[in-house]
Amino acid sequence: MLTNPRLLPFLAQVMEADPHLRYLVDADGWYIHDVTTGQDHRSPRDRGETADYAYVGRLPRPDGKGTFLYLAGTHAQGTLGAAHFVTNNLAELYKELKNRRFSTVIKCVYDPKDRRKILSTERLTPLYRHDGA
Repeated sequence: MLTNPRLLPFLAQVMEADPHLRYLVDADGWYIHDVTTGQDHRSPRDRGETADYAYVGRLPRPDGKGTFLYLAGTHAQGTLGAAHFVTNNLAELYKELKNRRFSTVIKCVYDPKDRRKILSTERLTPLYRHDGA
């Protein structure tokens, strides 16, 4: 799934299964909160930078029948960056996690002239493994 809870509010409920990361909103807008460290990841794009943050995780399906891969940027560029990260790191992710549930925060940098072009991605948090997955 490629969108954030701002566009599909039921995803906030699905993310409750993640013990480490949450999308939250306040007067300044949407951001990713790291429950484990207490750190907030507010999009650099909101400060005029050509970068965004994204959530990447494997979460339980709402119907209880397996899991799904969830990619959600704070803005559209973050979602593109999450897809870029997964595409370029799929073998490493599978080697380390197999089919386990997990989550992480990604930072992506995009081209200021063509905001659809992702220049780089990097993980900002560990690959948090979810218990019982």
